[in-house]
Amino acid sequence: MRTQPGIVTAVRRRLHVGRNPLVRPTDRAETALVIGVVLLALLAIPYAVAMGSEAYDAGLRRAGEQSANRHEATAVLLADAPPAQVRFDGVPIEETVKVRARWTVPGGPVREGVVTVHPESTTGAEIPIWLDARGNAVDAPVTRADVAGQGVGVGVAFWIVCVMLLTSVLLAGRSMLGRLRNAVWEREWRQVSEKWTAA
Repeated sequence: MRTQPGIVTAVRRRLHVGRNPLVRPTDRAETALVIGVVLLALLAIPYAVAMGSEAYDAGLRRAGEQSANRHEATAVLLADAPPAQVRFDGVPIEETVKVRARWTVPGGPVREGVVTVHPESTTGAEIPIWLDARGNAVDAPVTRADVAGQGVGVGVAFWIVCVMLLTSVLLAGRSMLGRLRNAVWEREWRQVSEKWTAA
């Protein structure tokens, strides 16, 4: 009864390690190409982590600046918000709309401007808004969760781009090696057929 080869033996055979005369140079080159692509993809992980960490640090600095320069206030809507527009399947196209509102700048004048609210908000409704140092309505400060998500997104996106480029190199290399392998096969078959014809 034949036993199944061990995992080490199976991997050695797949990687064409050894002196097997049936293994062609193109097979070994393809194996080296695959191993190289895998190693480069693994080596790209620390760089992706570094880029994500850098984006996270930059985001934290931006979040700190925004938290220091922005403060919360209350705005009163001057008009009704338009109803939500929905797709044919009933899903809202936009979750927020722009409406004119009035608010008081702490220690300053009353201001008017456009704020972002949920659809169908009514005139006179009080909504929380964020103001910058000049009293203009701005977006809420970036949160730590937003910054963390951005850092992870940058790192993952960098690694995915690296993997896509390496995959393109692998596919192009395998295609070239396949054409080379076919050319060698064709040449050898021609030589064999000439010997058979001569015999």
